[in-house]
Amino acid sequence: MHSKRRVFKGVWIPKEIWLSDLSAQETMLWAEINSLDNEFGCVAANSHFEETLRLKERQIREYLRRLKDKGLIEIDLNKAKNTRTIRCIGKYRRTQDEVRREIGDRVKTVVENLRYQD
Repeated sequence: MHSKRRVFKGVWIPKEIWLSDLSAQETMLWAEINSLDNEFGCVAANSHFEETLRLKERQIREYLRRLKDKGLIEIDLNKAKNTRTIRCIGKYRRTQDEVRREIGDRVKTVVENLRYQD
């Protein structure tokens, strides 16, 4: 399983999401998924969303279904590995360029840290 890597920049919700017909809970769940959607996608368990958003698991499942039905997220279930990956789709899908840039930034940071250790 991949470790949780979050590039947390605060809470920012695009106006199209904020002004949409989403409930407040759906909006917060979408924003949390969007902030966790990295090169591996969002791999957070429902328990993470429960704790972060203070919602019940049943509510999380329902809000995930609604976000999927509204075309805002895709959910990939890998039963063989017992994993789930959630990705934002549409206008807010992470592009391969963003992923490459993020990975490149991490590699550069590691290399710089190694230089300073010598």
